[in-house]
Amino acid sequence: YTGEDLARFSGTIFRTLTAFKYSSDNAEGTSLTPDMATDTGRPSEDGAVWEFTIRDGVTFQDGTAVGCKDIKYGVSRTFATDLITNGPAYAISMLDVEGYLGPYSEDPKNNVEGFDQAVVCSADDKTITFNLNRSVADFNYTVTLPAFSPVPQASDTGEKYDDAVVATGPYKISEYTKGQKMT
Repeated sequence: YTGEDLARFSGTIFRTLTAFKYSSDNAEGTSLTPDMATDTGRPSEDGAVWEFTIRDGVTFQDGTAVGCKDIKYGVSRTFATDLITNGPAYAISMLDVEGYLGPYSEDPKNNVEGFDQAVVCSADDKTITFNLNRSVADFNYTVTLPAFSPVPQASDTGEKYDDAVVATGPYKISEYTKGQKMT
């Protein structure tokens, strides 16, 4: 969880709803551009609800289309703090849900319904809505982080997912030896 690693992987392996513009100009390089989304997000008047529509043609490395459910699942993993550690906790601190323990928890008190109300997918799986616990005027900058990138639930291996991530491009990992080599 360093700026260098976040930038490297966000620009190559993981796509997010929005991204920073690629530019050698410092001022332009801090501005947002749509990445997987059709625009940089649509906030409610009070900034406590943000909506993004996924553009056509966004796929995983195998050509499968990325949908809202994949982004929602990726975000849900950040709540599994007993298993997935050392990442940014923006989703946990901003989404309007308490008591959600992530997708792996079998605790009967796991507030799955609360998470489903905090992150909502449209019927066509193209629009994702984030209901926040407060106004966040720059939430569209928050969704540039890999914690908001899609993860196909069928490919999730929990804490071992980092060993074989499913890329959304423009590159994928063809070979990985932890701590030694990545191609």
